[in-house]
Amino acid sequence: MYRLRVRLALVAVIASVMAGSLQAEHVYKKAAAVNDLMAYMVKPAMDQIKVFREAGGPADKDEWQTAYGAISMVTEAAQLVLMDGRVKDDAWSDGAEQVIEAARSAMLGAYRMDANGYSSSIRQMQTGCKTCHDVHKKDKE
Repeated sequence: MYRLRVRLALVAVIASVMAGSLQAEHVYKKAAAVNDLMAYMVKPAMDQIKVFREAGGPADKDEWQTAYGAISMVTEAAQLVLMDGRVKDDAWSDGAEQVIEAARSAMLGAYRMDANGYSSSIRQMQTGCKTCHDVHKKDKE
């Protein structure tokens, strides 16, 4: 009986090691500079968000889906800004974290087609952007 338990335990350990190696996460290696993320992901997405803001919000289901997609791009870019040695200081990380948190709420607002939730979350996203930009883009804007 003892040998059976030892064998079963050994099989369980080997199975868990093999399962872990099969499910190993992808190791992220940055390919784009922060300027690239801002120019090619964030700026086009924020330009779209600005169009909706100036129009009083998305008008129909297609526009809500477009808003959702734009917000998701900003969210992903903010997460990438925090990865692989890109963080320069607390303003950088604090701003990105604020954007991510607010963007999740904005995405939910867009998904629900909730104009109030969407608008207030977009303002919070912009505050997060400003946290970093006040330090790192003050002379460039």
